[in-house]
Amino acid sequence: MNQLLKKFPLLAKVMLIGIVPFCFLVFFAFQLYQEKNQKLQFFENYKSYLAESANLSRLIDALQEERKFSFDYAITKSMHPELLLQRPRTDSLVAVLTRSPHPALEGFTSYTKLEQLSATRARIDSFKASPNDVMHFYSNTVFRLNTLNTLPPANTAYLQPVYQTHLAQKILQEMITYLGIIRSNIYNVLYTRKYMVETLVGTMGTYDVYNSYEKELRAKGAGDVLRRYDDMKNNTAFKPTISYIDTLFRRFSFDNSYTASTWWKVSDEGENSLRTMQAGMWDELDRGVSRLYNQEKKERDIFLVLLVLALAAVVFIITWMLMLITVSLKELRIAAGKIADGQTGVPITVLSRDAIGSLARSISIIDERNQALAVAATAIGQGDFSVPFQPRSDADKLGLAIAQMKAELQKYNNEMSSLVATRTEELARSNADLLQFAHVASHDLKEPLRKISIFSGILEENERDQLSTKGKLYLQKIRHASARMSMMIEGVLAYSMVETASQSTEAVDLNRVMEGVAGDLELAIIQKEARVDYGFLPTVQGIPVLLQQLFYNLVSNALKFSRVGVPPEVQIISEPYSLNGNHFSLPPGNYIRISISDNGIGFNPAYAEQMFAVFFRLNSKDQYEGTGLGLALCRKIVLRHKGMIYA
Repeated sequence: MNQLLKKFPLLAKVMLIGIVPFCFLVFFAFQLYQEKNQKLQFFENYKSYLAESANLSRLIDALQEERKFSFDYAITKSMHPELLLQRPRTDSLVAVLTRSPHPALEGFTSYTKLEQLSATRARIDSFKASPNDVMHFYSNTVFRLNTLNTLPPANTAYLQPVYQTHLAQKILQEMITYLGIIRSNIYNVLYTRKYMVETLVGTMGTYDVYNSYEKELRAKGAGDVLRRYDDMKNNTAFKPTISYIDTLFRRFSFDNSYTASTWWKVSDEGENSLRTMQAGMWDELDRGVSRLYNQEKKERDIFLVLLVLALAAVVFIITWMLMLITVSLKELRIAAGKIADGQTGVPITVLSRDAIGSLARSISIIDERNQALAVAATAIGQGDFSVPFQPRSDADKLGLAIAQMKAELQKYNNEMSSLVATRTEELARSNADLLQFAHVASHDLKEPLRKISIFSGILEENERDQLSTKGKLYLQKIRHASARMSMMIEGVLAYSMVETASQSTEAVDLNRVMEGVAGDLELAIIQKEARVDYGFLPTVQGIPVLLQQLFYNLVSNALKFSRVGVPPEVQIISEPYSLNGNHFSLPPGNYIRISISDNGIGFNPAYAEQMFAVFFRLNSKDQYEGTGLGLALCRKIVLRHKGMIYA
C-alpha cells in the first residue's frame, strides 16, 4: 500500500488529502440533514395525529349531541327533528374516520359499537330503547372513542412549547365528556322525578372523575390557561351549571331550582362554554404545532443553504489550493526546464515556507550558481582571467572543467598574445613597406607616363602632316592609354592612402561637402541639364577630404551612368537609423542612413556586392570611361568611418 501511494502523482495525493475530509464532511452533513428531515417528519406526523384527533373529537361531540337529542326523545318524545338533523353530521364524521389511513383507526367501528349505531337508532325511533339504554349506548361509545383519541407524548424536546396547551385541551375534552353524562342524568331525574337517590349514587363516580380532571387542569395548566378557565367559570353559563352540580352532590338531594327544560338549557350553555374553551385550546395547539413545523422547515432550508454554501466553499478552497499548487509546480517545472536548457537568471518567486517553497529556493540556488558559473565562463572566454572562480565542491565536474579551461585558456592566451604581438609587428612593417612601395611605384610610374604623354603630344603636333592615317590613329590610342593609365595610378594612390590618411576626425557638415561637390561637377551638371537635390544633411564626425571624395565619386557616377536623352536626377536624403541586431556587420546602436538614388541606367542586382570590388566594371570601358576603382574607394572610405555601404 505504501509503495502504491508513493507512485501516485503529487496532485493525486493532495486531492486525496482534501477529498477524504470532504467525504466525512458530506457524510456528517447528510446525517444532520437527515436528522432535520426526521424532525420535520415528526411534526408532519404529529399534525396528522392532530387532524385525526380533531376528527375524533368532532365525532365524540357529535355523538354527545346525538345522545342528548336521543335521550330527550326517549323521555319526552320531542326534539325528533333536531335528532334527524344531527344524525347525518355524525355519519359524515364516521365516514371521514373510516377513510383514514391511520393504522390506529383500522376497523374502529367494530370495537367501539359504532356498527350498532343504526340498530340503536331504529330502536330509539320505535321507542323500544329506554332512556337508560340510550345513555348507556352513547356513553360507552364515547368512552371507547376517547381511548382512541390519544396523541403521542408532547413532552418531548420538539413539542415542549405546546405541551401544556396539548395537555390542557385533552383534560378539557375529558371534562366535557363527563360533564355531558352528569347533566344528562340530572335531566333524567328532573324530568321523571324518579330514582333520584339511585341516580346520584350512580353518578357520584362520574362527578369525582370530573373533579379529578379539574384538579389536574389546575395542577398542570399554564397560568394563562387557568386564568381563561376561571374567567369562563365565573362569567359564563358554566358558572350556574357547575354551581348547581356541586350543590346537588354536596346536599345529595334535588331541589326546585331548575325544571328539566331550564336545566337542559342552562347546562347546555355551560357545556358549550367549556367546549368553546376546549376548541380554542385545540386551535392554539394546531397553530403552535404549525408554527413549530414552519420554524423547523425554515431552519431546515437555511441549514440546507448553509450546507450547500459550506460544501461549495470547501470545494472552492480545495480546488483553489490544487490550482495554486499546480501553478506553483508548473512555474517550478518551467524554471527547471529553462535551467536544464542552459538559461540563467530565471525568475523564481518563493512565497511559502513549505516543501514547494523549499524546492523553489533550491532551484533558485541552482540558478544562482549556474549564473555565477556562466559569468565566470563568459569572462574567462573573453580573456578576463582575473575573475575569481572556485569549484563548488570536489564533485562539481562542471566547476572543475571550467577551472581547467581557465588555466589552459590563460596559458594559450599568453602564448597567443606573444605570437600576435610578433605577427602584428611583422604585419605593421609589411604594411609600411607595401604602402611605401605603392607610393613610390605610383610616383615613379608617373614620370615615364608623363614623358609618353608629352612626347606623343609633340609628335602629334609637329609631325602630323608626315603621319599616315594609321599612324595618327595609333598615336591617338597612345595618348588615350596614357591618360587612362594616369587616372588608374591616381586611383591606386588614392586607394592606398585611405587607411594612412593622417587627418584627425572632426565635425563635418555634409551640406558644405555637397556644395563643394556640386561646384566641382558644375560643368557636367550644366552639360547634362542634371538636377542634384540633397535637402538638409546632418553634421557627422569624419575626415573632410575623404568624405569629399566619397560624395564626389557617388554623384559623379550618377551623372556618368545616365540614360541618353534623359536629364539626370540625383536625390540624397538622410534619416536616423537604429540597429537592434547585428545587421550589415555593425553593432547595435544609433546611426545615420544616407540614401543616394538616381534615374540612370541602373544595374543588375546580381552584381550588387561585386560592384564594390577593385577594378570591377559592370559596363564596357569604351562606352563609359573609368578605372573600376570609384566604388571600391567609396567602400574603403565608409569602412574607415565605421559604416557600411551597399547598393
